[in-house]
Amino acid sequence: MTTNDTMELRIREVAQQLFFRQGYASTSTTQIAHEAGCTQALVHYYYRTKENLFRQIFLEQVEAALNVIGRSLCDTDSFEGFIEGAIGIYFDALKANPRLPYFVLEELVSNPERRRYLRENFVKKPTYIMFYMQFDALVRREQQAGRLAHVEPFDILMSIASQTVFTFLVLPLYQDLLARTDEQVNEFIAHRKQEITRMVIQGLKP
Repeated sequence: MTTNDTMELRIREVAQQLFFRQGYASTSTTQIAHEAGCTQALVHYYYRTKENLFRQIFLEQVEAALNVIGRSLCDTDSFEGFIEGAIGIYFDALKANPRLPYFVLEELVSNPERRRYLRENFVKKPTYIMFYMQFDALVRREQQAGRLAHVEPFDILMSIASQTVFTFLVLPLYQDLLARTDEQVNEFIAHRKQEITRMVIQGLKP
């Protein structure tokens, strides 16, 4: 990796940390440059604008989240295997980056342009349409075989996503208000992963 590549990556990493910690609006290219140890001109040289830099980071993170469905479907043909795999991957990803839910939700809720951009760049992509069709087929097959309650596939995904994300949204409250140690927080995360998996699977039985 060249020096230029190293600095470009450094700018990106610093920008991601700042965006996650304080949001898009409160982060400036001046601050990014200062913490990355370069000039503001260099930030603009690599990424042109703060918006371009943000979009690269934002879409990369959203893509990683959406790929959970595809990876889980590829790893198993069983419904319970999919549920366990999807929840496990989500938990592992969010444990490594617990600020991600705040980052994504804040931008999607407060900025209609972000939602339109996400729809055009991901929701309409054939790859993600195919992932959803595979999941839909898996659910319908299980329902026809009498192994799964008649629940809409989208509702299943919403249940998984909402329960998983909420676990990480409440982590600061759990840790600070209840005075939990880092070890206890990790135990709580592991417990929630198991409990959500159990509840989703049990709740979908006919």
